[in-house]
Amino acid sequence: MSTITVSELKRKPTKQWREVAKTGDLVVTEQGEPVAVFLPIDAQSLEPTLSALRSVRALQAQAALQEAARRNSTHELTMAEIDEEIAAARRARRK
Repeated sequence: MSTITVSELKRKPTKQWREVAKTGDLVVTEQGEPVAVFLPIDAQSLEPTLSALRSVRALQAQAALQEAARRNSTHELTMAEIDEEIAAARRARRK
């Protein structure tokens, strides 16, 4: 997997697109941090690729929620406690 900065991509975008098509994935960085990934696809792989990316994003969101629950100790709540929290929030919203 190759890496390129945003500045380099701006200077020679066509060259970089061609390179991705030939060699595979390209990670774009800004100030040393990854900000985007380019991957080569064709018309037949567009939908499956988008579906896979959506699945990965969903897994990342789930992992972030689980980590937040661990940090604030809500990961130990029982279903009854969760149901009570929901009911309390609904009661408060009605007032």
